[in-house]
Amino acid sequence: MKKKIIETKVIEKEYLGSSDVNKLLISVSVFCDRSVSVFEALVEYLIEEKNLKYSQIARLVNRNDRTIWTVYNRVSKKRKKIPKAPLKMSKVTVPLDVLVDRKYAVLEAIVVYLKQNYSFHEIAKLLNRNDRTIWTVYSRAGKK
Repeated sequence: MKKKIIETKVIEKEYLGSSDVNKLLISVSVFCDRSVSVFEALVEYLIEEKNLKYSQIARLVNRNDRTIWTVYNRVSKKRKKIPKAPLKMSKVTVPLDVLVDRKYAVLEAIVVYLKQNYSFHEIAKLLNRNDRTIWTVYSRAGKK
């Protein structure tokens, strides 16, 4: 995993400039909207709030740029039916490089990262999910 993190840091510097590398912390409040998936919320946030391009996001999260386009297209269609709630930024953040490892789903990576400092109940409240969902996600990640 260290190798991928190092590669991500190089890519971040290449695409965002060395001064912006340390600013890629995603507030957990980005993931609280239950009308879209966690990955959809992340892509939407990075495109609309951080003004990143599909290719930049793809390299930062170790995905294909066509995947990023598809996800953003899907969330845009959902937003026509269900408008986005105003974003209230939380002090709790997740570094973007946590999401690089394709072994884990985005929610799994976030939960595993947060579990280092928070209980299942606290994580569930932060992510607007059920406690049992968080436990299940963490359990599945542990089996991988």
